[in-house]
Amino acid sequence: MRILVSVSDKTNISDFLIGLQNIEDCEIISTAGTSSHLLSNGISVEKLSDYTNFPEILGGRVKSLHPKIYGGILFNRDIPDHKTQIQELDIKPIDMVICNLYPFQEVIAEDRTLLGDAIENIDIGGPSMIRAAAKNFESVVVLVDPNDYGTVLENLRKGSLLSEARMSLAQKAFQHVSNYDSAISNYLNKEEGLRLNLKFKGDLRYGENPHQKGSIYSYELDDSGVVNSLQLNGKEMSYSNYLDADSAFKVANSFGQHCVTIVKHSNTCGLSQKKNQLDAFKAAFEGDSLSAFGGIVGFNSEVSLDVAKLINETFFEIIVAPSFNPEALKELKSKKSLRLLKVKSSDTQHKSIKSISGGLIVQSNNLIDENFKFSVVTDKKPTLLELNDINFAWKTCSFIKSNAIVLVKDMTLVGMGAGQPNRLMSVKIAGEIAGDDSIGSVLASDAFFPFEDALEQAVKLGIKAVVQPGGSINDKKIIDSANKHQISMVFTGQRRFLH
Repeated sequence: MRILVSVSDKTNISDFLIGLQNIEDCEIISTAGTSSHLLSNGISVEKLSDYTNFPEILGGRVKSLHPKIYGGILFNRDIPDHKTQIQELDIKPIDMVICNLYPFQEVIAEDRTLLGDAIENIDIGGPSMIRAAAKNFESVVVLVDPNDYGTVLENLRKGSLLSEARMSLAQKAFQHVSNYDSAISNYLNKEEGLRLNLKFKGDLRYGENPHQKGSIYSYELDDSGVVNSLQLNGKEMSYSNYLDADSAFKVANSFGQHCVTIVKHSNTCGLSQKKNQLDAFKAAFEGDSLSAFGGIVGFNSEVSLDVAKLINETFFEIIVAPSFNPEALKELKSKKSLRLLKVKSSDTQHKSIKSISGGLIVQSNNLIDENFKFSVVTDKKPTLLELNDINFAWKTCSFIKSNAIVLVKDMTLVGMGAGQPNRLMSVKIAGEIAGDDSIGSVLASDAFFPFEDALEQAVKLGIKAVVQPGGSINDKKIIDSANKHQISMVFTGQRRFLH
């Protein structure tokens, strides 16, 4: 077997080649960087430049672009003319190509990458070798992912690599090159187009409704977030399960201390931040215990045994957390259908993308500024405790469907009105949920009050402070009304719509 090796990711490459050599005689040809690595691991290798009798030139920009390489890869063993030409030109067949590409995506992910550095990490020969080998997959095995080494070895030990397996590796190779080219195109043509590099993760239990089909994809080079979560227990996930779990994950990880959130239909119906997890869970649950039934619970800290016992007293669909205490995990697994997701957080921010008829709409994420500045616009100034609730309430309303009104008390969501076509109705719903807890609470609105009616309704609930963007032509009337009722009000100057 003649093998051509040129890899940037050298994970397990030496072990794989040794495994191949234990199966049959192997002649290994390699580019300079890879050959140094292999030689240092005791593997005999012929440098590609010696094999072609042509040196690497232009600082390594030209290495493998040679007829002896591409003739050997593209040679179709079933075409007589190919055999004749190969023999006449003394070109040796290449049976396997192991290649992965310069780390372009990793380089451009660094904040201070210069254009010149990015350009130098655009691979030329690698994609060409991969495409050539993938085109001729019936004769040439192509490998771009170290995770496939073990499977290939196992198949070869049994005798051969079947056509279906070769085809699968070729498909993966073409996808590898396609994703690579898309990353380069996106980087160089930021305003001209968008190409998404996505990896198929699997089919879902069903879509948003049981009669709909669903599937899930992950971003290349990202192992964080709910898509890449480790499911430790429970039934298969559906489309809606993933949406709700993602909402719970994002909300919980947007707050400090011990934060617990409960989500239904992607809306936050319970939320609390406390010094200990048990208090946070109790407060989040009591904020709207009726809606909490059948909800998704999100944590930003390891789930404790005490909290796990409380969770098992109520029916929940999914628990999302960075980790689970071993005893807590055992307790939660006693409910066979309860889905438990261990999710790795990340600072990576992907754009928000929605499908509409004819295409996609794309926007940057609605990130929360931890140090946002607001202006007090009323005669009465908020107290320090009120300011804590103002900050918490303003952040909370970012996760509620517009028109959004939230009522917060002691860093806990006590009432929420979501998705209403008018703000007055959202205030009424929030007040109905909060009951007496609305007295002394802070109200946050995701957009300005266009009229006084919503504020007047909020005053009846007993609120003590309001945080809102401001910007209405009726701002003065709204401020005058707040002054009349002796409540404090702050403007943020930033809207927080969520659709």
